[in-house]
Amino acid sequence: MMIKEKGAIWFFLLLLGFVFSSCEKSLDYQIQNQKSRLVMYSFPMADSAMNLHVSYTTDILSLQNYNKVTGAHATIRINNQIVSESVYSTEEDMMMLEDVVVKRHDTVNVVVSVNDSTVISAETIVPVAAQIISVDTARVMEFNDENTEEEMLKCELGIYDAASIRNYYQVKVEAYTYTEVEGQNSCQVETVDIIEQDKVFLASDYEAVLIADIDYQSTFEDYLFNGQYYTVSFLIPNQYLSPSDGVKRKTLHFYLYSLSPEYYKYVRSVAEQEAFREDPFYEQSNVYSNVSNGLGLVGGLAFDVDSVSVFDLQ
Repeated sequence: MMIKEKGAIWFFLLLLGFVFSSCEKSLDYQIQNQKSRLVMYSFPMADSAMNLHVSYTTDILSLQNYNKVTGAHATIRINNQIVSESVYSTEEDMMMLEDVVVKRHDTVNVVVSVNDSTVISAETIVPVAAQIISVDTARVMEFNDENTEEEMLKCELGIYDAASIRNYYQVKVEAYTYTEVEGQNSCQVETVDIIEQDKVFLASDYEAVLIADIDYQSTFEDYLFNGQYYTVSFLIPNQYLSPSDGVKRKTLHFYLYSLSPEYYKYVRSVAEQEAFREDPFYEQSNVYSNVSNGLGLVGGLAFDVDSVSVFDLQ
């Protein structure tokens, strides 16, 4: 399987976890004392098949993440042309539409109707993937959360930002660990919890103060480097770098996701509500949604990937 295919599958799995563990809880403020509403999620990714989730919101006290919807009909339009009409399947959390493949710059419109005549819709434009121009790494000594020095890997991703438009990004890193135990080879993939050093993670044009207390899932925008070459820096803790018994090789894969404005706003609104959920002085606000007559998100993405070897003992 190619790295790009792995990146797409990994991101869909990550989104599923993000949607069903964070989002439904984050909708509490929106659905409290309200009747059940339709929810829709779709994440059109450049050069990948479409995906779709449709459900009803649950009662706040329910142990379920969502209620399944039956008899829903989905219509997908790309650049104003109908490319798919199908009955929504409830067999999986996310229905894959293998015959619908989107490209960069595509305008994707999703309309879902149910038996009670409720109709919801949303639209997004699939962004162009910004390229990773360079990856530079160096072993450095840095203080960790326990205020003790630790050897870490300083990483710098060089990217060139397209001018004239506002661009939104997300950085993700995966550690691929190759092991050999009793003659059997295997590969384990782990998402790396990076330490965000760069100032791009801390501020934007509408966030004038430092916001380091909120985990924005390593998203950022090009407010500080619009239309320029820029190097994004972050640290990787030693736990992802050191060899262990049976480990023959380890590589790090760097993913740079280009996000639609809708997806960017959604991720950050969820992060803000999660960060201040228990704060009595924080005024609750709605999680961002671009779904008309419902809740959820249809947001486009694209990505580029590069990798470096941490060690190879073969």
